[in-house]
Amino acid sequence: MNNEALWTKPYTLTLLASFLIFIPYSLYLPVLPVYVLDELHGSLAAAGMVNAVFLLASVLFRAQTSRFESMFGVRTVLLASGFLFMFSNCLFLLTDATALVLLIRFFSGACFAIVNTCINAIGSRLAPLKRKGEGLGYLTMVVTAGNAIGPYIGLNLAKSFGFSRVFIFSAAISLAGFLIALMIDVQEEPSTKQSAVRGFALRDLFEAQAMPASGMVLLLSVANAAVITFVTVYANSLRLDAAAAYFFVVMATCSVGSRLFTGRLYDRFGANVVIYPAIGLMALGLLILGHAGSSLHMLMAASLIGLAYGAAVPGFLTLAIQHSPAHRTSAVTATYFTFLDIGLGTGSCLVGACIAFTGYSGLYFLLSPFVLAIMLLYYRLSRTRNKPALPA
Repeated sequence: MNNEALWTKPYTLTLLASFLIFIPYSLYLPVLPVYVLDELHGSLAAAGMVNAVFLLASVLFRAQTSRFESMFGVRTVLLASGFLFMFSNCLFLLTDATALVLLIRFFSGACFAIVNTCINAIGSRLAPLKRKGEGLGYLTMVVTAGNAIGPYIGLNLAKSFGFSRVFIFSAAISLAGFLIALMIDVQEEPSTKQSAVRGFALRDLFEAQAMPASGMVLLLSVANAAVITFVTVYANSLRLDAAAAYFFVVMATCSVGSRLFTGRLYDRFGANVVIYPAIGLMALGLLILGHAGSSLHMLMAASLIGLAYGAAVPGFLTLAIQHSPAHRTSAVTATYFTFLDIGLGTGSCLVGACIAFTGYSGLYFLLSPFVLAIMLLYYRLSRTRNKPALPA
C-alpha cells in the first residue's frame, strides 16, 4: 500500500462529510437574523445575538474536543456530535420563541464546534506527511465551498418557500453529513487516558506548540472580519450596489482556487513560499479596498483578499500541525480554530468601534499595515524555529 497516497476512501469521505456539515453552518449566518426580525418579531439585539451565542458556544466547546476524544474515543465523539448537530437543526421546526431559538443556537454551536474539530483532525491525520499541505488545502477548500453556497441557498429558500423549508433542508443536509461520517474508517489516536482520569488541565485542551501560528491567524481573522462584516455597507455607501452583490462570490471563488495549488507549493517549497505572498496580497487587497472608487476596485480587492486568506488559513494550520506532537492533532486543530473564531468575533466588535473614528475607507487603509505587521511576526517566528541549537 502506498503510504503517500492522499485520495484514499477515508480521506475522500472526510472531505464530503465536512462539506455537507458546513452548508447548514454558513446557511444560518445570514438567514437566522432575518428570521428573528421578520418571523419572530424579535429585537435588533436578539437578531445580533442569534449568531453571537453560536460563536460563544463554538469557542467554549471546540477546545474540549480532544478531552472528549480521550474519554470516549474519536469515532464516538465524531458520531455523537454529528448526530446532535443534525438534531439541533430539527429543533428549529418545533419553536417560534426567540429565547428558545437562542438556546438552540448555543446547543448547535457546541455540537458544530466538536464535530468540525473532529473532522478536521481526522482529515489532517489521513493526509500523508509529505503531502500534508496539499491535504489540508483540500480540507479547507471544501469548507470554503460550503461557506460559499450555504448563504445563497438559504436566502433563496427563505425568499421562495419560507423559513420552514430552510430548516428542513438544513436538517436533511446535516443528516447526509452524519451518514457519510458513519462510513469513515476512523483510526483512534494513541491518546493518553490519564488526561481524562486526572481531571481538567489547560494543556489538555490547547497545544502550546500551535499557539504561535494560531495567534497569527487570529490577527489575520481580525482583518478578515472587517471585510466580512462591513464591506457590503461600505460598497452601498459608495453606491456600488452591483459590486456588493458579487464581492463575496469573487472572494469565495478565489479562495477556493488558491487552495487548489498552494498546498502543493507548501509541500514542495515550504511554508515561506505560501505565507509571505499570502500576507502581502491580503495587505494589498485591503489597501485597494480602502481606496475603492469603482466596482473594478472592489472586485480586485475581493480577488486578492480571497486568494490571500484562502492560502494563509491552511498554510498556518499546516505549520501548527507540523510543529506539534503527532498525537496532539485534535488539540492542535481545536487550538487553531478557536483562535480563528476569536479573531472573527472580536474583530467584528473592534473594527465596528473604530469605524466611528476612521470611516470605512480609513478602516481598510489602516488594516493594510496591520496585516503587514503579521509578516514581521511570522519572520521572527520562522527565524526562531530555524535557529540551530547551541552546542552542548
